[in-house]
Amino acid sequence: MKQLAYGSVLLAVSAGFAVAQNDGGFTREGAFWVKTINGTVAARSLERLRVETVGNVEVRGGASDLAAYTLKLRVRARDAREAESLLRAVEVKSGNESDWAFLRVRVPMRSSLGVELLSLTVPRALRQARIETLGGSVQAFDLDGNLQTQSAGGRIHVDGIRGSAELRTAGGDIEVGMVTGALRCFSGGGNIRVENAGGECWTETAGGEIFIRQAGGAIHAATAGGNIRVEHASATVSARTAGGLIQVQQAEGTVIAESSGGAIQVNSAKGVRCDSAAGAIRLRNVAGALHASANAGSIMAELLSGSQLADSSLSANSGDVTVVIPSNLPVTVRATNESGGMGRIMSDFPQIRALAAVNSPGGPTVAEGMLNGGGPVLRINVMGGTIYLRREK
Repeated sequence: MKQLAYGSVLLAVSAGFAVAQNDGGFTREGAFWVKTINGTVAARSLERLRVETVGNVEVRGGASDLAAYTLKLRVRARDAREAESLLRAVEVKSGNESDWAFLRVRVPMRSSLGVELLSLTVPRALRQARIETLGGSVQAFDLDGNLQTQSAGGRIHVDGIRGSAELRTAGGDIEVGMVTGALRCFSGGGNIRVENAGGECWTETAGGEIFIRQAGGAIHAATAGGNIRVEHASATVSARTAGGLIQVQQAEGTVIAESSGGAIQVNSAKGVRCDSAAGAIRLRNVAGALHASANAGSIMAELLSGSQLADSSLSANSGDVTVVIPSNLPVTVRATNESGGMGRIMSDFPQIRALAAVNSPGGPTVAEGMLNGGGPVLRINVMGGTIYLRREK
């Protein structure tokens, strides 16, 4: 059975404030009257804390065992008396529900009242914190436990989170400094920037860019209309965009990339699977299994010297395919140019020479051969372009 215990305060002139709160009085800021209230969360236990408000909110972990807050309210009124009267509708509650402590700030809809900022200092050792706002930004710093945030349309900024984090906003940017555990970020239309995620990382936005500097686990990134850039991933990278560039600087695992309207660049990876509908694909220092397809763009792949290649395929429907091959790499090449009798295959290797169009004068041009005794099969296919097999200099 849910247990309920709380302290409730209605901000009114005659009633005053509960013992846990101090009224800071009014100050005038232009057409607005501003009141600041200080208080503590009246809760038996603070292992888990839920914060619900309607404006900007900031939570910081500290050494104290108490959760203290400062609430800054703003109201448009002719004078202090009218402002105080309007503030009677603001409600602040705190207490315990089951094993959660809570702090709620509620303001009537369609009023001139607003929460400019709810600022809390909470025990750093909280096992879990959940922060929700109906119309403002969320900031959270220096927490040892897990964090959940949700905003109806504001910016989210977190740093120094030593647990996992799940961050959601209906339309603002998300900025992450450091999260030690798993990280999930979802935005309805903003940019997402992650400096350091210690575990697996999910990022998704309906219309912004994604930047991830470093992640200790697998990366999953998706956007409906922006660029994706990953600096370093300790595992696999899966990236998808409907209209932007995908760039992966270094991945310790396989890179899976799909772009419906932009180029794909991978500068270091242990395997790739790339598909571009309307952009070029460039792969550098790649090893393992390589599978790349470009519908309306060229492909350039620079194979990594001293690495182990697996069976691979490169295909371009309307562009060139260029492969730079180290001289000591064992590989079997099977190249086909289906551009008709005019299709060309240009090779720096005497072991791989283009044959005349097969079957008929307008048939495909093919070239096959083995380097360093042969090895994994590299299949190359183009239509409407040229195949270049270049020796690494």
